[in-house]
Amino acid sequence: MAGRDLSAELFGNSQPSGNGRDLSSDLGLSAQPPAAPLSRAERFGRGLYDPIAAGAQLLTNILPEGVVNAGNRLNNLIAEKTGLVAPIPEGGINQLTRQDEQAYQARRAAGGETGLDAYRLAGNVVNPANLAIGARLPQAASLAGRVGTGILGGAISGGLTPVGEGDFATEKLKQVGGGAIVGGALPIITGAISRAISPLASQNANLQLLRQEGVTPTIGQALGGRLNATEEKLQSIPIIGDAIANARKRSLESYNQAAINRATGKVGQDTTGIGQEGIRKAGDAISNAYDDALNSITGVRLDQGFNSDLLKLRGLAQGLTSDLKNKFNGVVNEVLLRKVSRNGSILPNDYKAIDSELGNLVGRYSKSQVASEQEFGDAVKQLQSLLNQQMARSNPQVAGKLQAADEAYANLVRLEGAAKAAKNNEGVFTPAQLNQAVQTADNSVRKRSVARGTALLQDLSNAGQAVIGNKVPNSFTTDRALLAGGGLGAGAINPAIPVGLLGGAALYTSPLQRALVGSVASRPQGAQQVSDLLRGITPLALGGSGQLGIGLLNSIGQ
Repeated sequence: MAGRDLSAELFGNSQPSGNGRDLSSDLGLSAQPPAAPLSRAERFGRGLYDPIAAGAQLLTNILPEGVVNAGNRLNNLIAEKTGLVAPIPEGGINQLTRQDEQAYQARRAAGGETGLDAYRLAGNVVNPANLAIGARLPQAASLAGRVGTGILGGAISGGLTPVGEGDFATEKLKQVGGGAIVGGALPIITGAISRAISPLASQNANLQLLRQEGVTPTIGQALGGRLNATEEKLQSIPIIGDAIANARKRSLESYNQAAINRATGKVGQDTTGIGQEGIRKAGDAISNAYDDALNSITGVRLDQGFNSDLLKLRGLAQGLTSDLKNKFNGVVNEVLLRKVSRNGSILPNDYKAIDSELGNLVGRYSKSQVASEQEFGDAVKQLQSLLNQQMARSNPQVAGKLQAADEAYANLVRLEGAAKAAKNNEGVFTPAQLNQAVQTADNSVRKRSVARGTALLQDLSNAGQAVIGNKVPNSFTTDRALLAGGGLGAGAINPAIPVGLLGGAALYTSPLQRALVGSVASRPQGAQQVSDLLRGITPLALGGSGQLGIGLLNSIGQ
Protein backbone atom coordinates (compact mmCIF):
# COMPACT_ATOMS: atom_id res chain seq x y z
CA MET A 1 0.00 0.00 0.00
CA ALA A 2 1.49 3.32 -1.05
CA GLY A 3 1.87 5.95 1.64
CA ARG A 4 0.37 9.44 1.53
CA ASP A 5 2.49 11.98 -0.29
CA LEU A 6 2.09 15.31 1.50
CA SER A 7 4.02 17.19 -1.16
CA ALA A 8 1.55 15.98 -3.82
CA GLU A 9 -1.38 17.17 -1.72
CA LEU A 10 0.32 20.50 -1.11
CA PHE A 11 1.36 21.22 -4.69
CA GLY A 12 -1.30 19.49 -6.72
CA ASN A 13 0.71 16.80 -8.58
CA SER A 14 -0.84 13.42 -7.82
CA GLN A 15 0.50 11.31 -10.69
CA PRO A 16 2.50 8.24 -9.57
CA SER A 17 6.10 7.85 -10.74
CA GLY A 18 7.54 4.38 -11.09
CA ASN A 19 7.29 1.89 -8.26
CA GLY A 20 7.22 4.55 -5.55
CA ARG A 21 6.13 8.06 -5.05
CA ASP A 22 8.77 10.55 -6.18
CA LEU A 23 8.85 13.58 -3.85
CA SER A 24 10.63 15.71 -6.41
CA SER A 25 8.14 14.65 -9.08
CA ASP A 26 5.20 15.53 -6.84
CA LEU A 27 6.77 18.95 -6.34
CA GLY A 28 6.80 19.42 -10.09
CA LEU A 29 10.51 18.69 -10.46
CA SER A 30 10.55 15.59 -12.71
CA ALA A 31 12.96 15.36 -15.63
CA GLN A 32 10.00 15.62 -18.05
CA PRO A 33 8.32 18.87 -17.08
CA PRO A 34 4.58 19.13 -17.65
CA ALA A 35 3.30 21.94 -19.80
CA ALA A 36 1.52 23.70 -16.95
CA PRO A 37 3.55 26.59 -15.51
CA LEU A 38 4.57 26.66 -11.85
CA SER A 39 2.10 28.09 -9.39
CA ARG A 40 3.15 30.53 -6.70
CA ALA A 41 2.62 27.85 -4.08
CA GLU A 42 4.94 25.47 -5.95
CA ARG A 43 7.66 28.12 -6.24
CA PHE A 44 7.32 29.00 -2.56
CA GLY A 45 7.35 25.27 -1.73
CA ARG A 46 10.56 24.87 -3.70
CA GLY A 47 12.15 27.55 -1.50
CA LEU A 48 11.06 25.66 1.61
CA TYR A 49 12.45 22.42 0.13
CA ASP A 50 15.86 23.83 -0.89
CA PRO A 51 17.59 23.58 2.52
CA ILE A 52 16.36 19.98 2.85
CA ALA A 53 17.77 19.02 -0.55
CA ALA A 54 20.98 20.93 0.18
CA GLY A 55 21.39 19.16 3.52
CA ALA A 56 21.02 15.73 1.92
CA GLN A 57 23.43 16.70 -0.84
CA LEU A 58 26.02 17.94 1.66
CA LEU A 59 25.85 14.70 3.61
CA THR A 60 26.37 12.50 0.56
CA ASN A 61 29.40 14.55 -0.45
CA ILE A 62 30.93 14.49 3.03
CA LEU A 63 30.28 10.88 4.10
CA PRO A 64 32.50 7.99 2.87
CA GLU A 65 31.49 6.62 -0.53
CA GLY A 66 30.74 3.17 0.89
CA VAL A 67 28.33 4.57 3.43
CA VAL A 68 26.62 6.69 0.77
CA ASN A 69 26.24 3.72 -1.62
CA ALA A 70 24.82 1.56 1.16
CA GLY A 71 22.33 4.27 2.06
CA ASN A 72 21.29 4.66 -1.58
CA ARG A 73 20.70 0.91 -1.92
CA LEU A 74 18.63 0.86 1.26
CA ASN A 75 16.62 3.86 0.07
CA ASN A 76 15.86 2.23 -3.29
CA LEU A 77 14.84 -1.01 -1.59
CA ILE A 78 12.35 0.89 0.58
CA ALA A 79 11.13 2.77 -2.49
CA GLU A 80 10.57 -0.50 -4.39
CA LYS A 81 8.79 -2.31 -1.54
CA THR A 82 6.74 0.50 0.04
CA GLY A 83 6.71 3.55 -2.23
CA LEU A 84 7.26 5.74 0.80
CA VAL A 85 10.39 7.40 -0.61
CA ALA A 86 11.66 8.42 -4.05
CA PRO A 87 14.27 6.16 -5.73
CA ILE A 88 17.79 7.57 -6.08
CA PRO A 89 19.31 7.33 -9.58
CA GLU A 90 22.71 5.86 -10.31
CA GLY A 91 24.39 9.27 -10.06
CA GLY A 92 23.17 9.62 -6.49
CA ILE A 93 21.75 12.70 -4.79
CA ASN A 94 23.81 15.04 -6.97
CA GLN A 95 22.18 13.65 -10.12
CA LEU A 96 18.72 13.72 -8.52
CA THR A 97 19.21 17.34 -7.45
CA ARG A 98 20.40 18.34 -10.94
CA GLN A 99 17.39 16.66 -12.54
CA ASP A 100 15.03 18.33 -10.11
CA GLU A 101 16.58 21.76 -10.75
CA GLN A 102 16.49 21.30 -14.53
CA ALA A 103 12.85 20.27 -14.38
CA TYR A 104 12.00 23.20 -12.13
CA GLN A 105 13.72 25.73 -14.39
CA ALA A 106 12.08 24.18 -17.46
CA ARG A 107 8.65 24.71 -15.92
CA ARG A 108 9.59 28.29 -15.00
CA ALA A 109 10.60 28.92 -18.60
CA ALA A 110 7.38 27.31 -19.86
CA GLY A 111 5.44 29.83 -17.75
CA GLY A 112 7.49 32.75 -19.06
CA GLU A 113 9.38 33.17 -15.78
CA THR A 114 12.95 34.50 -15.87
CA GLY A 115 15.28 36.37 -13.56
CA LEU A 116 14.80 36.56 -9.80
CA ASP A 117 12.54 33.87 -8.40
CA ALA A 118 10.87 35.94 -5.69
CA TYR A 119 8.54 33.24 -4.35
CA ARG A 120 11.35 30.68 -4.11
CA LEU A 121 13.47 33.30 -2.37
CA ALA A 122 10.65 33.95 0.10
CA GLY A 123 10.49 30.23 0.83
CA ASN A 124 14.24 30.23 1.50
CA VAL A 125 13.88 33.14 3.93
CA VAL A 126 11.02 31.69 6.00
CA ASN A 127 12.38 28.15 6.04
CA PRO A 128 12.51 27.14 9.74
CA ALA A 129 16.18 26.16 9.45
CA ASN A 130 17.21 29.57 8.10
CA LEU A 131 15.02 31.45 10.57
CA ALA A 132 16.49 29.49 13.48
CA ILE A 133 20.03 30.26 12.34
CA GLY A 134 19.27 33.96 11.81
CA ALA A 135 17.62 34.27 15.23
CA ARG A 136 20.68 32.79 16.95
CA LEU A 137 23.31 34.87 15.19
CA PRO A 138 24.90 37.42 17.59
CA GLN A 139 23.50 40.93 17.14
CA ALA A 140 26.36 43.44 17.22
CA ALA A 141 25.84 47.13 17.95
CA SER A 142 28.45 48.41 15.50
CA LEU A 143 28.11 48.33 11.72
CA ALA A 144 31.30 46.28 11.43
CA GLY A 145 29.87 43.69 13.80
CA ARG A 146 26.59 43.53 11.90
CA VAL A 147 28.47 43.10 8.60
CA GLY A 148 30.50 40.26 10.13
CA THR A 149 27.31 38.59 11.32
CA GLY A 150 25.80 39.06 7.86
CA ILE A 151 28.82 37.44 6.18
CA LEU A 152 28.52 34.42 8.49
CA GLY A 153 24.76 34.13 8.00
CA GLY A 154 25.08 34.57 4.23
CA ALA A 155 27.76 31.87 4.03
CA ILE A 156 25.49 29.48 5.96
CA SER A 157 22.61 30.35 3.63
CA GLY A 158 24.85 29.55 0.65
CA GLY A 159 25.70 26.22 2.25
CA LEU A 160 21.97 25.45 2.53
CA THR A 161 21.40 26.07 -1.19
CA PRO A 162 21.33 22.91 -3.37
CA VAL A 163 23.80 22.58 -6.26
CA GLY A 164 21.75 22.09 -9.41
CA GLU A 165 24.50 22.09 -12.03
CA GLY A 166 28.27 21.74 -12.45
CA ASP A 167 30.85 20.28 -10.10
CA PHE A 168 29.55 20.09 -6.54
CA ALA A 169 32.67 21.40 -4.76
CA THR A 170 33.19 24.27 -7.19
CA GLU A 171 29.56 25.35 -7.19
CA LYS A 172 29.20 25.00 -3.43
CA LEU A 173 32.21 27.28 -2.94
CA LYS A 174 30.57 29.84 -5.23
CA GLN A 175 27.32 29.55 -3.30
CA VAL A 176 29.01 30.05 0.07
CA GLY A 177 31.10 32.95 -1.27
CA GLY A 178 28.16 34.62 -3.01
CA GLY A 179 25.98 34.19 0.08
CA ALA A 180 28.70 35.75 2.24
CA ILE A 181 28.94 38.75 -0.12
CA VAL A 182 25.20 39.36 -0.12
CA GLY A 183 24.90 38.67 3.63
CA GLY A 184 27.66 41.17 4.37
CA ALA A 185 26.06 43.82 2.17
CA LEU A 186 22.58 43.34 3.64
CA PRO A 187 23.22 45.19 6.96
CA ILE A 188 24.82 48.07 5.05
CA ILE A 189 21.85 48.37 2.69
CA THR A 190 19.16 48.01 5.37
CA GLY A 191 21.09 50.38 7.65
CA ALA A 192 21.14 53.02 4.94
CA ILE A 193 17.42 52.56 4.30
CA SER A 194 16.73 52.71 8.05
CA ARG A 195 18.64 55.96 8.37
CA ALA A 196 16.75 57.38 5.41
CA ILE A 197 13.43 56.40 7.01
CA SER A 198 14.42 57.76 10.41
CA PRO A 199 17.84 59.46 10.45
CA LEU A 200 19.75 59.78 13.72
CA ALA A 201 18.89 63.47 13.85
CA SER A 202 15.19 62.60 14.12
CA GLN A 203 16.02 60.52 17.22
CA ASN A 204 18.16 63.22 18.87
CA ALA A 205 16.20 64.41 21.92
CA ASN A 206 18.51 67.40 22.41
CA LEU A 207 17.96 68.55 18.83
CA GLN A 208 14.20 68.13 19.16
CA LEU A 209 14.15 70.18 22.38
CA LEU A 210 16.11 73.03 20.76
CA ARG A 211 13.84 73.11 17.71
CA GLN A 212 10.76 73.20 19.96
CA GLU A 213 12.29 76.21 21.73
CA GLY A 214 12.78 78.00 18.40
CA VAL A 215 16.53 77.38 18.00
CA THR A 216 17.74 76.95 14.40
CA PRO A 217 20.97 74.90 14.30
CA THR A 218 22.91 74.42 11.07
CA ILE A 219 22.64 71.17 9.14
CA GLY A 220 26.10 70.15 10.41
CA GLN A 221 25.11 70.80 14.02
CA ALA A 222 21.88 68.87 13.51
CA LEU A 223 23.66 65.82 12.07
CA GLY A 224 26.53 66.01 14.56
CA GLY A 225 29.68 63.90 14.66
CA ARG A 226 32.08 64.06 11.74
CA LEU A 227 29.67 66.07 9.60
CA ASN A 228 29.55 68.78 12.25
CA ALA A 229 33.36 68.77 12.53
CA THR A 230 33.67 69.01 8.75
CA GLU A 231 31.25 71.94 8.60
CA GLU A 232 33.26 73.68 11.30
CA LYS A 233 36.50 73.24 9.33
CA LEU A 234 34.86 74.54 6.15
CA GLN A 235 34.60 77.95 7.80
CA SER A 236 38.19 78.61 6.68
CA ILE A 237 37.23 78.41 2.98
CA PRO A 238 36.48 81.77 1.28
CA ILE A 239 32.85 82.69 0.59
CA ILE A 240 31.25 79.43 1.79
CA GLY A 241 33.18 79.69 5.06
CA ASP A 242 31.65 83.06 5.87
CA ALA A 243 28.19 81.72 5.04
CA ILE A 244 28.73 78.81 7.44
CA ALA A 245 30.15 81.09 10.15
CA ASN A 246 27.17 83.44 9.86
CA ALA A 247 24.75 80.50 9.97
CA ARG A 248 26.43 79.20 13.13
CA LYS A 249 26.33 82.69 14.61
CA ARG A 250 22.58 82.83 13.91
CA SER A 251 22.26 79.46 15.60
CA LEU A 252 23.92 80.76 18.78
CA GLU A 253 21.84 83.93 18.69
CA SER A 254 18.61 81.98 18.33
CA TYR A 255 19.73 79.88 21.29
CA ASN A 256 20.20 83.02 23.39
CA GLN A 257 16.79 84.29 22.28
CA ALA A 258 15.17 80.97 23.23
CA ALA A 259 16.78 81.06 26.69
CA ILE A 260 15.59 84.63 27.32
CA ASN A 261 12.09 83.78 26.12
CA ARG A 262 12.08 80.77 28.46
CA ALA A 263 12.28 83.31 31.31
CA THR A 264 9.91 85.99 30.00
CA GLY A 265 7.50 83.37 28.71
CA LYS A 266 6.63 82.60 32.34
CA VAL A 267 4.91 86.01 32.51
CA GLY A 268 3.44 85.77 29.03
CA GLN A 269 6.04 87.95 27.31
CA ASP A 270 8.33 87.31 24.32
CA THR A 271 11.31 89.64 24.42
CA THR A 272 13.04 90.57 21.18
CA GLY A 273 16.77 91.02 21.69
CA ILE A 274 19.77 89.11 22.93
CA GLY A 275 22.97 89.87 24.80
CA GLN A 276 23.07 92.66 27.35
CA GLU A 277 20.16 94.48 25.69
CA GLY A 278 18.03 91.32 25.74
CA ILE A 279 18.81 90.66 29.41
CA ARG A 280 17.83 94.26 30.26
CA LYS A 281 14.54 93.95 28.38
CA ALA A 282 13.81 90.64 30.07
CA GLY A 283 14.48 92.15 33.50
CA ASP A 284 12.16 95.07 32.76
CA ALA A 285 9.40 92.72 31.54
CA ILE A 286 9.62 90.59 34.68
CA SER A 287 9.71 93.65 36.97
CA ASN A 288 6.61 94.98 35.24
CA ALA A 289 4.91 91.64 35.74
CA TYR A 290 5.71 91.83 39.47
CA ASP A 291 4.35 95.36 39.67
CA ASP A 292 1.18 94.41 37.80
CA ALA A 293 0.60 91.52 40.20
CA LEU A 294 1.29 93.58 43.30
CA ASN A 295 -0.96 96.36 42.05
CA SER A 296 -3.79 93.84 41.92
CA ILE A 297 -3.57 93.20 45.66
CA THR A 298 -6.66 94.49 47.49
CA GLY A 299 -5.15 94.06 50.94
CA VAL A 300 -3.93 91.29 53.25
CA ARG A 301 -6.03 90.07 56.18
CA LEU A 302 -4.10 88.04 58.75
CA ASP A 303 -6.10 84.92 59.63
CA GLN A 304 -5.83 82.47 62.51
CA GLY A 305 -3.51 80.24 60.51
CA PHE A 306 -1.01 83.07 60.08
CA ASN A 307 -1.14 84.02 63.76
CA SER A 308 -0.57 80.40 64.78
CA ASP A 309 2.40 80.01 62.41
CA LEU A 310 3.88 83.33 63.57
CA LEU A 311 3.68 82.19 67.19
CA LYS A 312 5.58 79.01 66.33
CA LEU A 313 8.20 80.98 64.42
CA ARG A 314 8.75 83.28 67.42
CA GLY A 315 9.30 80.21 69.54
CA LEU A 316 11.92 78.86 67.14
CA ALA A 317 13.66 82.23 67.10
CA GLN A 318 14.32 81.85 70.84
CA GLY A 319 17.23 79.65 69.80
CA LEU A 320 19.06 82.64 68.25
CA THR A 321 21.75 84.54 70.13
CA SER A 322 20.41 87.17 72.56
CA ASP A 323 21.12 90.11 70.26
CA LEU A 324 19.70 88.45 67.15
CA LYS A 325 16.63 87.16 69.07
CA ASN A 326 15.82 90.73 70.13
CA LYS A 327 16.51 91.90 66.58
CA PHE A 328 14.08 89.33 65.17
CA ASN A 329 11.35 90.34 67.61
CA GLY A 330 11.98 93.93 66.61
CA VAL A 331 11.52 93.05 62.93
CA VAL A 332 8.23 91.31 63.68
CA ASN A 333 6.93 94.22 65.76
CA GLU A 334 8.31 97.22 63.85
CA VAL A 335 8.36 96.00 60.25
CA LEU A 336 5.22 93.84 60.27
CA LEU A 337 2.79 94.24 63.18
CA ARG A 338 3.10 98.04 63.35
CA LYS A 339 1.39 98.23 59.95
CA VAL A 340 -1.46 95.85 60.81
CA SER A 341 -4.81 97.61 61.41
CA ARG A 342 -7.09 96.85 64.34
CA ASN A 343 -9.16 94.46 62.26
CA GLY A 344 -6.02 92.46 61.34
CA SER A 345 -5.55 93.84 57.79
CA ILE A 346 -2.58 95.27 55.90
CA LEU A 347 -3.05 97.82 53.13
CA PRO A 348 -1.63 96.96 49.65
CA ASN A 349 1.13 99.60 49.73
CA ASP A 350 2.09 98.59 53.26
CA TYR A 351 2.31 94.95 52.18
CA LYS A 352 4.69 95.91 49.36
CA ALA A 353 6.88 97.90 51.73
CA ILE A 354 6.97 95.06 54.29
CA ASP A 355 7.81 92.47 51.63
CA SER A 356 10.58 94.65 50.22
CA GLU A 357 12.18 95.34 53.64
CA LEU A 358 12.04 91.67 54.64
CA GLY A 359 13.61 90.75 51.31
CA ASN A 360 16.50 93.18 51.89
CA LEU A 361 17.16 91.65 55.32
CA VAL A 362 17.14 88.14 53.87
CA GLY A 363 19.61 89.14 51.15
CA ARG A 364 21.96 90.79 53.64
CA TYR A 365 22.06 88.11 56.37
CA SER A 366 21.74 84.94 54.33
CA LYS A 367 25.10 85.67 52.70
CA SER A 368 26.86 86.32 56.00
CA GLN A 369 29.90 84.23 56.91
CA VAL A 370 28.68 84.11 60.54
CA ALA A 371 26.51 81.06 61.23
CA SER A 372 24.26 82.83 63.77
CA GLU A 373 23.53 85.64 61.29
CA GLN A 374 22.67 83.07 58.62
CA GLU A 375 20.16 81.57 61.08
CA PHE A 376 18.67 85.02 61.61
CA GLY A 377 18.39 85.45 57.83
CA ASP A 378 16.61 82.10 57.59
CA ALA A 379 14.12 83.18 60.30
CA VAL A 380 13.34 86.42 58.44
CA LYS A 381 12.97 84.46 55.18
CA GLN A 382 10.43 82.20 56.89
CA LEU A 383 8.55 85.27 58.14
CA GLN A 384 8.45 86.67 54.60
CA SER A 385 7.19 83.32 53.32
CA LEU A 386 4.37 83.26 55.90
CA LEU A 387 3.32 86.77 54.85
CA ASN A 388 3.40 85.85 51.15
CA GLN A 389 1.29 82.76 51.79
CA GLN A 390 -1.23 84.90 53.66
CA MET A 391 -1.32 87.38 50.79
CA ALA A 392 -2.06 84.50 48.37
CA ARG A 393 -4.92 83.28 50.58
CA SER A 394 -6.33 86.78 50.76
CA ASN A 395 -5.87 87.46 47.02
CA PRO A 396 -6.23 84.19 45.12
CA GLN A 397 -6.47 86.09 41.82
CA VAL A 398 -2.93 87.42 42.34
CA ALA A 399 -1.19 84.28 43.59
CA GLY A 400 -0.78 82.75 40.12
CA LYS A 401 0.70 85.97 38.69
CA LEU A 402 3.23 86.29 41.49
CA GLN A 403 4.24 82.64 41.21
CA ALA A 404 4.80 83.11 37.47
CA ALA A 405 6.88 86.23 38.14
CA ASP A 406 8.93 84.34 40.74
CA GLU A 407 9.64 81.55 38.24
CA ALA A 408 10.57 84.08 35.56
CA TYR A 409 12.94 85.84 37.95
CA ALA A 410 14.61 82.54 38.92
CA ASN A 411 15.32 81.90 35.24
CA LEU A 412 16.56 85.45 34.78
CA VAL A 413 19.10 85.05 37.60
CA ARG A 414 20.76 82.23 35.66
CA LEU A 415 20.67 84.16 32.38
CA GLU A 416 22.27 87.17 34.05
CA GLY A 417 25.07 84.92 35.32
CA ALA A 418 25.67 83.56 31.80
CA ALA A 419 25.61 87.06 30.25
CA LYS A 420 28.10 88.29 32.86
CA ALA A 421 30.49 85.47 31.88
CA ALA A 422 30.04 86.54 28.23
CA LYS A 423 30.72 90.23 28.89
CA ASN A 424 33.50 90.20 26.26
CA ASN A 425 30.95 89.05 23.69
CA GLU A 426 28.38 91.72 24.59
CA GLY A 427 26.49 89.26 26.77
CA VAL A 428 25.81 86.67 24.03
CA PHE A 429 26.56 83.50 25.98
CA THR A 430 27.49 79.96 24.96
CA PRO A 431 25.72 76.85 26.29
CA ALA A 432 28.76 76.16 28.53
CA GLN A 433 28.47 79.62 30.11
CA LEU A 434 24.77 79.03 30.73
CA ASN A 435 25.58 75.62 32.22
CA GLN A 436 28.03 77.21 34.65
CA ALA A 437 25.49 79.84 35.65
CA VAL A 438 22.89 77.11 36.24
CA GLN A 439 25.31 75.34 38.58
CA THR A 440 26.23 78.54 40.45
CA ALA A 441 22.57 79.41 41.08
CA ASP A 442 21.67 75.89 42.29
CA ASN A 443 20.89 76.23 46.00
CA SER A 444 20.09 72.56 46.58
CA VAL A 445 22.18 70.54 49.02
CA ARG A 446 25.57 69.66 47.47
CA LYS A 447 24.28 71.00 44.12
CA ARG A 448 22.07 67.93 43.98
CA SER A 449 19.75 69.30 41.30
CA VAL A 450 22.66 69.85 38.89
CA ALA A 451 24.07 66.40 39.68
CA ARG A 452 20.70 64.87 38.80
CA GLY A 453 20.20 67.01 35.70
CA THR A 454 17.03 68.64 37.05
CA ALA A 455 18.27 72.15 37.84
CA LEU A 456 16.38 75.10 36.41
CA LEU A 457 17.31 75.72 32.72
CA GLN A 458 19.69 72.72 32.76
CA ASP A 459 17.73 70.92 30.05
CA LEU A 460 18.29 73.86 27.70
CA SER A 461 21.95 74.36 28.61
CA ASN A 462 22.75 70.65 28.18
CA ALA A 463 20.93 70.44 24.86
CA GLY A 464 22.74 73.51 23.57
CA GLN A 465 26.11 72.13 24.58
CA ALA A 466 25.38 68.79 22.89
CA VAL A 467 24.17 70.26 19.57
CA ILE A 468 25.48 73.81 19.15
CA GLY A 469 28.74 73.55 21.07
CA ASN A 470 30.67 76.34 22.74
CA LYS A 471 32.64 78.07 19.99
CA VAL A 472 31.64 81.60 19.08
CA PRO A 473 31.86 81.93 15.26
CA ASN A 474 33.62 84.95 13.77
CA SER A 475 31.53 87.17 11.56
CA PHE A 476 32.63 88.45 8.14
CA THR A 477 36.07 90.14 8.47
CA THR A 478 38.39 92.12 6.19
CA ASP A 479 40.87 89.28 5.71
CA ARG A 480 38.05 86.95 4.79
CA ALA A 481 36.74 89.54 2.37
CA LEU A 482 40.11 89.55 0.60
CA LEU A 483 40.11 85.75 0.45
CA ALA A 484 36.56 85.81 -0.87
CA GLY A 485 37.63 88.22 -3.59
CA GLY A 486 40.40 85.83 -4.52
CA GLY A 487 37.93 82.96 -4.70
CA LEU A 488 35.70 84.90 -7.07
CA GLY A 489 38.71 85.99 -9.11
CA ALA A 490 39.65 82.33 -9.54
CA GLY A 491 36.85 82.19 -12.09
CA ALA A 492 39.36 83.42 -14.65
CA ILE A 493 41.21 80.13 -14.13
CA ASN A 494 38.24 77.82 -13.66
CA PRO A 495 34.64 79.15 -13.76
CA ALA A 496 33.49 76.21 -11.63
CA ILE A 497 35.40 77.53 -8.59
CA PRO A 498 33.33 80.66 -7.82
CA VAL A 499 30.13 78.92 -8.91
CA GLY A 500 30.76 76.10 -6.46
CA LEU A 501 31.67 78.49 -3.63
CA LEU A 502 28.61 80.66 -4.21
CA GLY A 503 26.36 77.60 -4.49
CA GLY A 504 27.68 76.23 -1.20
CA ALA A 505 27.18 79.60 0.45
CA ALA A 506 23.57 79.70 -0.79
CA LEU A 507 22.88 76.47 1.11
CA TYR A 508 23.58 78.33 4.35
CA THR A 509 20.91 80.97 3.96
CA SER A 510 18.28 80.86 6.70
CA PRO A 511 15.40 79.39 4.62
CA LEU A 512 17.50 76.58 3.13
CA GLN A 513 19.07 75.69 6.47
CA ARG A 514 15.64 75.46 8.09
CA ALA A 515 14.47 73.21 5.25
CA LEU A 516 17.56 70.98 5.43
CA VAL A 517 17.40 70.58 9.20
CA GLY A 518 13.68 69.94 9.04
CA SER A 519 14.17 67.21 6.45
CA VAL A 520 16.49 65.20 8.71
CA ALA A 521 15.00 66.07 12.10
CA SER A 522 11.28 65.63 11.34
CA ARG A 523 9.78 62.25 10.58
CA PRO A 524 6.16 61.05 10.79
CA GLN A 525 5.14 59.24 13.92
CA GLY A 526 5.96 55.56 13.48
CA ALA A 527 9.04 56.15 11.28
CA GLN A 528 11.32 55.07 14.11
CA GLN A 529 9.32 51.88 14.65
CA VAL A 530 9.56 51.05 10.95
CA SER A 531 13.31 51.76 11.00
CA ASP A 532 13.83 49.56 14.08
CA LEU A 533 11.72 46.79 12.55
CA LEU A 534 13.82 46.83 9.37
CA ARG A 535 17.03 46.56 11.37
CA GLY A 536 15.54 43.79 13.51
CA ILE A 537 14.46 41.54 10.65
CA THR A 538 17.76 41.85 8.77
CA PRO A 539 19.33 38.76 10.41
CA LEU A 540 16.17 36.76 9.68
CA ALA A 541 16.33 37.77 6.01
CA LEU A 542 19.78 36.20 5.54
CA GLY A 543 18.14 32.98 4.38
CA GLY A 544 17.83 34.47 0.89
CA SER A 545 21.54 35.33 0.67
CA GLY A 546 22.46 32.01 -0.96
CA GLN A 547 20.07 32.35 -3.91
CA LEU A 548 20.89 36.04 -4.35
CA GLY A 549 24.61 35.40 -4.07
CA ILE A 550 24.78 32.68 -6.73
CA GLY A 551 22.61 34.83 -9.00
CA LEU A 552 24.99 37.74 -8.48
CA LEU A 553 28.07 35.65 -9.29
CA ASN A 554 26.42 34.10 -12.34
CA SER A 555 25.49 37.54 -13.68
CA ILE A 556 29.08 38.73 -13.17
CA GLY A 557 30.39 35.63 -14.93
CA GLN A 558 28.20 36.34 -17.93
